[in-house]
Amino acid sequence: RPEIVKLLCDHGADVNVRDRWGSRPLDDAKAAGHTETIRLLEEEYGAKLGSPELCSSKEALLDLMHTYGQVRDGEITLDLDDVREMLKGMGETPTDEVVTKLFEVADVDGNGVIDADEFIAHSDLFLSGRPARIILVVGGPGSGKGVLCQRLVKECGVVHLSSGELLRGEIAQGTELGKHVEGIMKSGGLVSSAVMVSLMQKRMKDHPGKRILLDGFPRSQENARDLVTLCGKPELALHLTCDDTVLLERIMKRGQSGERADDNFETGIQRIRTYHKYHNMTLEFLRSEHVPVVNLDCATTPDGVWEQLRSIARLMRSTVRLNTTPGSGKEMPNKE
Repeated sequence: RPEIVKLLCDHGADVNVRDRWGSRPLDDAKAAGHTETIRLLEEEYGAKLGSPELCSSKEALLDLMHTYGQVRDGEITLDLDDVREMLKGMGETPTDEVVTKLFEVADVDGNGVIDADEFIAHSDLFLSGRPARIILVVGGPGSGKGVLCQRLVKECGVVHLSSGELLRGEIAQGTELGKHVEGIMKSGGLVSSAVMVSLMQKRMKDHPGKRILLDGFPRSQENARDLVTLCGKPELALHLTCDDTVLLERIMKRGQSGERADDNFETGIQRIRTYHKYHNMTLEFLRSEHVPVVNLDCATTPDGVWEQLRSIARLMRSTVRLNTTPGSGKEMPNKE
C-alpha cells in the first residue's frame, strides 16, 4: 500500500536496498503492477531498478534445481546424488570427495538435502569453477602476514583476502555468521573449515584471473584439505616464522594501540597455542600436495622480510637462466 511505503521511506528506509536475488523495492512494485507505489518510489524517493542480470540469474538457478532436483516433503530439493548428476550435466567431472564437500557446505541446516534458499546462497560453489592462482601466506598471530600482503598488493598488483578481516566484517555487520563466530574468535579458537572456505570462495569470484593472496588461511589440516578440494592446489605458500615471544609481544602491542580489540595477553596465548596445535600438520599436508613452501624469518622488520623474498626471487630467476640454453629459449634438464 502506498501509504505504508511512504511511511517507511519517511522514516529512513533504504528504497534501493537489494534482496538476495538482486531485486530492489521498485522491481517488486513493477512486478505486482502497483502503479501508485511505482510513481511514489520513482518520483518522490528516487528509487532505481535492480540489476536485470541478478534478477534473471535467480530464475536460471531455480530452473537448474527443477531440472536435477526432486520434490521432497512438498518442495524441490537436491540430495547428494542430485548434486553429482547436476555437476556432470554441466560438464564437470567431480570426485566423490569434491561432491561430498560441496554438499556439506551448502546443506546449512544439515538435514541431508539442499533447498532453494541454500542452493542460491551457495550457487557460486557449484557454478564458478575452481579459482586458480592462489598464494598462501601462513604464520602465527602477529607474524606480519597482513603487512607482507599489503606490500605484495602494492608492488605486484595481487588481490589480498584476509580470513580474519572477512570474519570481523561479518561481526561488524551483525550477520548470523558474525554472531556465531564472535565468541569463537574472542576465545582464540578456530572457525569451522566449511564456513571459511565458503567465505573465501565467495570473495575470490569477484577477482577472475587475478592472483589471490590468502592471508591466515588455511590454519588446520582440514582447512588445507578443503581448500585444495574445492579451490584447487595453491601455487605457493609463504611461511613466516619467528619465536613465540616475538609473536606475543606484537599481539600485546596491537592490543594496547587499539588496532585489534581481541588482542590481549590471554587471547594471544590461546591463539599461539591453537596455531602450534595445527600448524605442522597443515604444512605437512601442503608438502604432500607438492605445494612449494618458502620460509621467511619474520623476527626482523617488514623491510627485512621483503628483502628475503626479493633475494629468493632473484635466486629463482638465476636458476631458470642457468637451466636454459643460450639463444634457444628452451629449458635444459636439471640434473640436481
